[in-house]
Parts: sequence; C-alpha cells; structure tokens
Amino acid sequence: MTLRILRCGLLAIATGLFGTATLASPIDWKTVRGWDISFYPASDGCQAFALFEEDTAFFIGFDNSDDDLLLDVTLLDKKWASIEKGTEYDIAVKFGNESPWSLEMDGLRTDDFPGLNIMIDAQSDEAKLFIREFQGESSMTWSYADTTLGRYTLKGSRAAFDEVMNCQRSYLAARNSQSDPFAKSNKKADPFAD
Repeated sequence: MTLRILRCGLLAIATGLFGTATLASPIDWKTVRGWDISFYPASDGCQAFALFEEDTAFFIGFDNSDDDLLLDVTLLDKKWASIEKGTEYDIAVKFGNESPWSLEMDGLRTDDFPGLNIMIDAQSDEAKLFIREFQGESSMTWSYADTTLGRYTLKGSRAAFDEVMNCQRSYLAARNSQSDPFAKSNKKADPFAD
C-alpha cells in the first residue's frame, strides 16, 4: 500500500474520529517538509499529519468543534489491537532530551485502526509548552508502561505546526468575517432594525 493511499484512508478515518454523523472530507491546505496539513470541517480545526515508520499515524493540531479551541493529539496504529475505545491509558512522551510528559490519553477505535487521543486547552501553558517542545526537538518517544510504542523523527515539525496555526487563523478569520445582515449591530444598513 502506498503512502498516498494509506494517508487518504487515514484522513478519512481521522475525519470519522473527530466528526459527527454528517462528515465532510478534509480539505488539504499544503504539504510542509513531509507533513500534510489539512482542515477538518467536522472538528473546525487544522491538523498536521505524518505517517511514521511501521505505519504509526500521528496527528497534531486543533479541534474547535464546540467553539472551545483545543490542542488535539492523536496516534493510530493497527498493531495496537488491544486498545479499548473509551479506556484511559497512562502514556509517556519525551521530546528529545526534555523531561517526559505523563498524559492520560483516551483509547479510540475506528474500523481497524485503534489509537490514542488527548485534547488539551489550546490557551493553556501546558499546550504552549507541548507545542514548543514538539517544534523544538528532533525526535519524540512514546511509551506505555515499560513498552516503547515508537521513536519518531520531528524533522520539519516547526514549519508544519507553524502552518497548522496559519491554517487555523485563516479559517477563524474567514468564519469571523461572515456577518449577519439582520443583527442589531448593522442598524444603519438595515432600516428594519429596532
């Protein structure tokens, strides 16, 4: 299976992970240094996607589906068949030589792809530090208990997440520029306003 076919399949699955019953396909934004950046209408968020060695899919970006901007981090791997949807897993992630993070991640399962997900308030110091370490280090290592889930390169992560932020800002600006011609704030333009 080629990387492009697998990416398309995983993007469709990711849309299902973050969406509702009525799903729209992700909208490609651009590819930056090996990372695919897309906007996911179901989550009102932009995400960076990378497929690492041994077919671990990694997504990092934003979820704004409840008008509450969250940092969304997801790993999917077909080999993790024992992950149970809705179960919380204590996962460690270490960026380069930084101190390891201890994350309580939710198990998820979509079709044949089990995985892990965490949502963090995007405005929090925790999210800002997570992003800074993600962008500033050359690798990340994920672990569960005494088992290393994978060690992955972060080559291009700075440019990729900068582009995720550009994508998200562009979406939010476009959404906020839409105005309601019937709102009271448009009184001068609307002769029928109170």
